[in-house]
Amino acid sequence: MSEIDNPEIFRSILERLPTGVYLADRNRKILFWNEGAEKVTGYLRQDIVGHFLREHLLTMDDEGKGADSEPIDPLSVAFRDGKSTTANASILHKEGYRVPIVLRTVPIRNERGAIVVAAECFEINLNTSDRTRRHAAIAESGCLDEVLGIPARTFMEPHLRERVTGFAERQLPFGILLIQVDEMDHLRATRGPGVVPAVLRVAARTIENSLRTTDLVGCWSENQFLVVLMECRETEVERVAQRIMKMIRQSEIEWWGDTISVTAAIGGAGSRPGDTLELLVGRAGKSLLRSVASGGNRVTVLG
Repeated sequence: MSEIDNPEIFRSILERLPTGVYLADRNRKILFWNEGAEKVTGYLRQDIVGHFLREHLLTMDDEGKGADSEPIDPLSVAFRDGKSTTANASILHKEGYRVPIVLRTVPIRNERGAIVVAAECFEINLNTSDRTRRHAAIAESGCLDEVLGIPARTFMEPHLRERVTGFAERQLPFGILLIQVDEMDHLRATRGPGVVPAVLRVAARTIENSLRTTDLVGCWSENQFLVVLMECRETEVERVAQRIMKMIRQSEIEWWGDTISVTAAIGGAGSRPGDTLELLVGRAGKSLLRSVASGGNRVTVLG
């Protein structure tokens, strides 16, 4: 047998691929988890192999739905129909935030043609280089929040003023979101003050991963984030906010052996003629207050 016929050669290649790869059986038991999967998710193979794929670990995007509005399950399609699929999805990082990925699912057959396992490979669906450069420039100016790793209000406020001016001069539409993490006072009282930055970091990273590179999230006030959505018309703000809320809701943190879910109230507003920063933020703030008063974990965009 030549070296190329040795199955261990192919296993070694799969192990070292930078793209995440795992194998699952019909019962959704994970049989293989490579180095690329470890790098993308933070989960080591000993954390995953031998366990069953949690529904919460992998989530299809809204566009990956069937005719009955139910999310398409690529593993079920692979085993039932023998079809390969490609979909946008998100996967849970071990630190609790969501990572957008492109997921490709392929049925694997044995020598008799029976489907025995499915292979799913994934890679980050995000251009991080532009974001990294922008963060480095913001950090050099002293305007990057060191705890959360996102721009501080000292950067976000002038950034937003520039967007308001740009809309007044050139009618470049944009929207904003005010996002407030739910139950922070309760968590601080019951879990201790250390839980607050941990939850906020997970929320900040998840929000950032939900945005295009042209959009920006930063700190605004205690437990609140401001998101600036470029080239986003007022009619589109709520749809974007709903997607972000879903991503936050699917995040979690491990805290002293317990799993803490993360949710947030969101208020949105779109740019309008005659806006000032104060008017725009005021509309988003009123929307946020409505979401908070309704119990949080929801989106409001008042007309």
